[in-house]
Parts: sequence; C-alpha cells; structure tokens
Amino acid sequence: MTTATVGTRFQVVIPKEERQRLGIRPLSRVNVEARNDCIVLFPATSRGLRGLGSSLADGTDATDYVRRLRDEWGQRS
Repeated sequence: MTTATVGTRFQVVIPKEERQRLGIRPLSRVNVEARNDCIVLFPATSRGLRGLGSSLADGTDATDYVRRLRDEWGQRS
C-alpha cells in the first residue's frame, strides 16, 4: 500500500509507481467512490465503455456472436 497526502485544497498526488502501473497521465480522469470508510480511485477510460459485452460469459467475442446470429437469420429467410 502506498501513502499519499491530502493538500490544503483537498488535492491528492497519486504516487508515480501507481500512475505508471495504471497508465494515468496528466489530465487523465479517474472515478472516485466511497466504500464504507475508504476512498477508492480508479482510471475512468473510454475503453471501459467501448465494446460493452465484448466478451460473453463463455469467452465468445460479442461481435463474432452477432455475426453468427445474423448469418443464421439470413439462412432462415
């Protein structure tokens, strides 16, 4: 665990080691969540929203799955 200090303007500097590990750069956005008595920060990436459901529970890629369904539907008509 790494310790950081809260400044007078309530700003926290994320330690370099953690920034590098998570790929956080200047002007990166992070999500802030209060859980019980903790504050949790995690990167807010647009990649997290893209391809929502991109991998189905059985490991199938969602795009491939939809293509297969469309092929099946096309064969029925």
